[in-house]
Amino acid sequence: MIITTTRINTVARACCCNQHDYVYKMKSLSNEDSRKLFFNRVFGSEEACPLYLEEVSAQILKRCAGLPLAIVTISSLLASEQNTLKENWVHIKNSLGPNFEVNPTLEGMRQILSLSYINLPHYLKTCMLYLGMYPEDYIIWKNDLVRQWIAQGFVSKVHGQYPEAVAEGYFNELVNRGIIQPVNTDHNNEVLSCRLHDMMLDLIIHKCRDENFITAPDDIQDMIGLSDKVRRLSLYLDGIIDGTILETTQLSQVRALARFGNSAYAPPLLKFKHLRVLSLEFRWEIPDLTGISHLFQLRYLKIKTDGKIQVPSGVVHLGRLQHLIVPRRTILPNGIGNMKSLCTLQEFDVGLNSIDNIRDLGDLINLRDLRICGHLSKMDELHDMERRQRLDVLTRSLEKLCDLRYLHMDYNIKVSYVLSSLFLRRLHMLCPFPKVPNAIGELHNLFDLDLTIEVLEDDIAILAQLQSLNRLKLHIEGKPETEEKVVICRKGFPVLKHFWLFCVRMSQLTFEAGTMPSLEKLEVRINSPYGAAPMGIEHLLGLKEIFVFVGGCGGEGSCSIRAALTLLRKAIDMRSSRPAANIKCVDNLLLPEHLLDDGFSWRKYGQKDILDAKHPRAYYRCTYRKSQGCSATKEVQRTDDDPELFLVLYKGKHTCIMETSFTGAARDRDRLVF
Repeated sequence: MIITTTRINTVARACCCNQHDYVYKMKSLSNEDSRKLFFNRVFGSEEACPLYLEEVSAQILKRCAGLPLAIVTISSLLASEQNTLKENWVHIKNSLGPNFEVNPTLEGMRQILSLSYINLPHYLKTCMLYLGMYPEDYIIWKNDLVRQWIAQGFVSKVHGQYPEAVAEGYFNELVNRGIIQPVNTDHNNEVLSCRLHDMMLDLIIHKCRDENFITAPDDIQDMIGLSDKVRRLSLYLDGIIDGTILETTQLSQVRALARFGNSAYAPPLLKFKHLRVLSLEFRWEIPDLTGISHLFQLRYLKIKTDGKIQVPSGVVHLGRLQHLIVPRRTILPNGIGNMKSLCTLQEFDVGLNSIDNIRDLGDLINLRDLRICGHLSKMDELHDMERRQRLDVLTRSLEKLCDLRYLHMDYNIKVSYVLSSLFLRRLHMLCPFPKVPNAIGELHNLFDLDLTIEVLEDDIAILAQLQSLNRLKLHIEGKPETEEKVVICRKGFPVLKHFWLFCVRMSQLTFEAGTMPSLEKLEVRINSPYGAAPMGIEHLLGLKEIFVFVGGCGGEGSCSIRAALTLLRKAIDMRSSRPAANIKCVDNLLLPEHLLDDGFSWRKYGQKDILDAKHPRAYYRCTYRKSQGCSATKEVQRTDDDPELFLVLYKGKHTCIMETSFTGAARDRDRLVF
């Protein structure tokens, strides 16, 4: 079945070969649904509307003609007003015009959307227009957007606040006014990314043309004759591009350049002398980027690609650069210690960058946002001494960074890091620690923690005392000779809303009465051979969502775990609050990516897509199948709900004699083969 959506009747009929029975005309909202949508947005409920606004509300809804976008736009505009004077509502009603309710048109819809722009404060108008830099249906990440606003000088200075905090306030205002649509949200319902409705983007592009704010040509040929009029340039380039057009265009006055599309062509960067913002997206073919070295006014640089880039050596001399975002597997030129203005650095690869650069990382004392990765194959290729040297230098560098707000470190970067920045708000340490570091208890501003540990003992109390912790994601890898018993005591975690727990080996998880009083979402992932369903769920009084995923239910003892999960479902159903529950039990084991190497030798022999699954399933057989007749196989598939975890199903036992002796991991994994 092929479904085409359009606002043009002739297009609809043409798609159906003029068979009118196949054309489905979307109906407008009923009066009841229109009222519900309108009043819930403005007042929170229909009953909360004052009597003196009932009549004018009905008139406004009539002029919106049951179109959801019109209703959401006008209701968001009214909700943003500081007062509810009837005169303001009448003014909005009169601005809509009476013809739209009789004959809704694209131009009429644009006029309605234009009201949301006209009524914006001046500081939000420029921020809204800047959204015209992005193509249609593009997912816009909040952090990227606010950094560009700041680099462009759109964000006002507020005493006692970082510019990022002020800019995030602007972003949230645009969300609340219905100008941008949320896409991704976090555990606290904070919007992380957004997109524009295509009609809102149409309005923004129209305004950008009128005010010469952004130039976003449909074709590069449209640049002919623009001369020195271009202030901000957004290019979507596909196929073969005639590069002579931009070569002959005056571009030194351009302040922002965004480049999207599949073409390998890059604009002549040397001509953009006063550029402040540069965002480049490529697929595999990467052009020469040497010209970046001469963009001395650059504040924001982001390069996104599936290929490998060569960062020009002169980048380290861009003294005003505040945000540097490059893909993984990128080697930065030596001398990054000169980039004293850097606030954001993503991704810094410990395996590929030089030891000098790892050492210079400690000189970037203004860093507030740092993501560190380690190219897996490169880290594995290093000799133990060199790997240890790199990690020791990294540890010393990190201890100098006292102003960090966000730190992310991949799982293969094992450092004995002493947390020196007491201002950390988000900490994602995927590298495994033996246990919870004591220093985490000193991070009183921490609200988001992602931590990987080998065992969890009584040091759960260290995490429980974090008074600001809002989200906790805990990976417990365990040891072959131990099985975790986790008891969440009655005191602690006062504001925790989202608790995510994964444990390879767990025999017991218990929540005591009074624990986690603010918890709203619980996610538990465990393996059946080691334990039972969580206990004490009834003590989590504020729980709204619960997700329990039990792997390895195909072996001995699976009946008891399934019975325990049935009791858990009944306990949840009996609660008056009735939290949304999703409880799964599967034959496959749950394993993180770095534990997929189980010490055996495998050869991949197939892969196929699975119905209703996001990720394909890979099939492996023992390398010694032919030479020694070993019939062991395994299936590996990334989970849909968490891409960091894999479902692994072992079939048969290894009967082969491996060329190297079993590791402890291999012996332990052999116990789990069903």
